[in-house]
Amino acid sequence: MVDVAQLRITKAAGDAEVPMGDWADKPDIPASTVAETNTTDYTMWVEVAGGTVTVVKVDDVTVGARVAGMFLVRPGGTIELTYSVAPTWQWFFAVV
Repeated sequence: MVDVAQLRITKAAGDAEVPMGDWADKPDIPASTVAETNTTDYTMWVEVAGGTVTVVKVDDVTVGARVAGMFLVRPGGTIELTYSVAPTWQWFFAVV
């Protein structure tokens, strides 16, 4: 049987260890088709907006037809954009 109260306390304590907000030292967008690695110890949400993006890959897997929005990148994972006009991106610490 699961102690739900203890589970909530444990999860809250773990979540408290994750920084909040955007990553101030996020990487610049690399050249088209060049993968960028999440060098943090945290899972990150990467928000891609604008530009002319035709493909988004996370860990070398194409993410369907989506070319804008939020993409989850785990520590050591990569995100790669194929574009003709560079988009912008923000990296946010994810609580998962």
